Amino acid sequence: MDAVKNFRWIVVFVLAAILVRLPAVTTLPIDWDEPVYMEASMANAEAIAGGDWSALLQPTINPEHPGLVKLVYGVSLLGLGDNPDLVERMASIRGLSLLAGLATVGLAAWVHPVAGLALAVHTIHAKYSVQGYLDSLPLLWMGFAMVLGWRHRAHPGSAIMLVAAACWGAAIAGKWLHGMPGIVLVAFIPGKLAKLRFLVVALMCAVVLDPGMWLDPVGRVVQMAEAHQAYAANVAGQSSYWAPLGTLSAGGPAAWHPEAFSFSLDAIWLLLGATTMLLGWRKPWIRFLGAWFCVPLLFLVGWQTRWPQHTMVLVLPLCLAVGAGWDEVLSRASRRSEPTD
Repeated sequence: MDAVKNFRWIVVFVLAAILVRLPAVTTLPIDWDEPVYMEASMANAEAIAGGDWSALLQPTINPEHPGLVKLVYGVSLLGLGDNPDLVERMASIRGLSLLAGLATVGLAAWVHPVAGLALAVHTIHAKYSVQGYLDSLPLLWMGFAMVLGWRHRAHPGSAIMLVAAACWGAAIAGKWLHGMPGIVLVAFIPGKLAKLRFLVVALMCAVVLDPGMWLDPVGRVVQMAEAHQAYAANVAGQSSYWAPLGTLSAGGPAAWHPEAFSFSLDAIWLLLGATTMLLGWRKPWIRFLGAWFCVPLLFLVGWQTRWPQHTMVLVLPLCLAVGAGWDEVLSRASRRSEPTD
């Protein structure tokens, strides 16, 4: 019965997420980085169609980011013919981003219905899970890695833990930022050998899933790191240290795109999730969520580039904390209502 009930909640909140996101996917203007990722994806599609494998192995467009998401986008463009127009390319890439976003909402609802509700209507997630950015797919992969890894951490040699490690590798191969929570997961896995095995499997998958890493993985990592450092130096000081928290609380998408998002509850979710993580840190699951949220947050605070889309790495643990907080409230209310002798 619990499985049936969970499935119903998943369906309900995925449908709610669709209602929130459909106006956005069709009306949002092309955002800052979408043309860059679209160009890189189209180059991948042309390389695959023409058998030019060197273009996949040595990317020249957007080389500062790993290649898996752009490769997936490129594969989706193959069915559009030799020269798809802008609308067709946008529909294909945004459609994939949307599907990944909906799957992430389903994952949150599977863990806890209230978490599914929070993520379904979270405007930061709604905006960047319908645009052709590099965040929606890695967030989904890392979400699966974290949830599966937490639930099966006591059996580090199981097949499910291998799947979790592979999902972590996929997140790294999609965008480095979204692979960062894996550090937290490794810390919660018991046993040094199990930690090492999980890390090695994830890194191997990260290399295998990103063709740009095949020829010279060390050189490629250095190239990406140097590109990020050079970019960060050019934009340093353009936002405050606390911009990520401001982004999570301000409900920016509702102000930027009122035609797509008529209101925002983002500040409420931040308040509820942060309160749960602060007050419930003694509970292992809540402590895990707090670390999942805080590790990338600390990186974003210290890193020079703090763009709104980067906060996508924070929304899933935040919404899961909202669900955990709901359970805490119900538990305390139940204890208070129990009769005393």
